[in-house]
Amino acid sequence: MKSVGVMMAVAVTSVIVLAIGIFSFLPRAGFEAPPNPATVIPLAVAPDVPAVQAAFAAREALIQTQIQQLDQELAARESDYQARAAEMRALITTGEGQLAGLQQQETDLQQQVDQLLATQSERATVYDSQRQQAYYQYQVNIQQLKVQLDEATAKLAAAQAQLGQ
Repeated sequence: MKSVGVMMAVAVTSVIVLAIGIFSFLPRAGFEAPPNPATVIPLAVAPDVPAVQAAFAAREALIQTQIQQLDQELAARESDYQARAAEMRALITTGEGQLAGLQQQETDLQQQVDQLLATQSERATVYDSQRQQAYYQYQVNIQQLKVQLDEATAKLAAAQAQLGQ
């Protein structure tokens, strides 16, 4: 990471030095040739080496400061992302625990439903058996009552016949 930053700093400063060198030799805009050829004007002034070195050092210091700031921001963001990832892992773990609990509850409830259905079926069978037994007993009682009614009717008819003689 630092070697990339150093390479970028060297490349940028090289471009700056190259640009200063190129622009120092170019003629200025609006500069016209003097009408008197006898006057000699120097074409280029040699760049001030200490000033260029100072500008280079200042630029390199600025780039190093920016690299340090970016490294700090990157570390802060990485820390933030790791904290968020830890939160997400905790949420996932909690959710998985809740899911396992809900699945266990579902299993327990399904067992209770199965037990209730079995009990309902047993009770329906017992109820149907009791109903059939009660119906059979009712039929027996009705038959006995009919027999008794027929006997009473016969006795009444016999009594009326004796009274009517």
